[in-house]
Amino acid sequence: MPYVINIKRGKNKGKLKFTHGATSVDTTCWWDSAVKVDVGEYTSYATRMANKNDGITGNKKREAIWLGRNVPVNKNTRKSNEIFVHKGTSAAWSDGCIVIANSEVMKIWNAVTPKEAGNITVKITDE
Repeated sequence: MPYVINIKRGKNKGKLKFTHGATSVDTTCWWDSAVKVDVGEYTSYATRMANKNDGITGNKKREAIWLGRNVPVNKNTRKSNEIFVHKGTSAAWSDGCIVIANSEVMKIWNAVTPKEAGNITVKITDE
């Protein structure tokens, strides 16, 4: 994959890292501990969240990185099609997703081309 996002999780928060060309993101991330994505690698997409209307570009849907279909959560007790990396300032924004500051989401969003293509690998590990 041309793009890689590495997420290393600690107990209550973690670190998200992305580098491509001149774009570099190294930031704190959060998630909902009740809906925790399993450790693994996910073919992901720069896209927009269909049910969030607070984006800053184009049609104003929220910019995000979608982890794809059937993402295992809670130690593979269920699968979800609704896991994203998107903007947020704490785990309260999460609802199962991984959240980072909006400015950092936009750095990744702007670096990834084309959009809507499975051209990102999201790697999730635990400390």
